[in-house]
Amino acid sequence: MSSIDLPMPALRAIDFSAVVLALKEAVPSLSAVYAFGSQVSGEAGPESDLDVALMSDEPLAAEALWGLSSRLAGIVGCHVDLLDLRSASTVMQYRIVTTGQRLWARDEQAALYETFILSQKTALDEARAGLLDDIQKTGTVYGR
Repeated sequence: MSSIDLPMPALRAIDFSAVVLALKEAVPSLSAVYAFGSQVSGEAGPESDLDVALMSDEPLAAEALWGLSSRLAGIVGCHVDLLDLRSASTVMQYRIVTTGQRLWARDEQAALYETFILSQKTALDEARAGLLDDIQKTGTVYGR
C-alpha cells in the first residue's frame, strides 16, 4: 500500500488584534482578553473554533456573550467560544491563564488576577488531594 500526500487545507490566520478591538468597542469595562485552546496551542485544524476569555469589571450576561461571540465569528471566519473568565470554574481559569495567551490588558490588574487564580488552584488541589488519592486507590467515586 502506498501513501498519498494530499495537500492539507490551509488554516485560517486569526487576526487577534481585530478580536481585541471588537471586544474593547463592545465592552467598555473590559480589562483583559485571552485566547486559549487549539488556535493558541498550534493544534488547530480546519474546523477548529477560537476560544476566547474576557475579563471585565462587571459580569456579562449570557445573552451579551452570545451576541459578542457571533460578532467575533464574523470577524475571524470561524465559530468563537467566548466566556467570562471571572465566571469560569477555578480549573478552567487555571487552564486559560497557564495554557492560553493574554492578548491585551488594560492595566496590571490582569496579572494580579492571574496570580490569584494560581493560588486558588493550588488551594483547590490541596483541599481535594485526599479525595483524589482515595479515588485512585479504590478505583471508585463515593464507593460506586
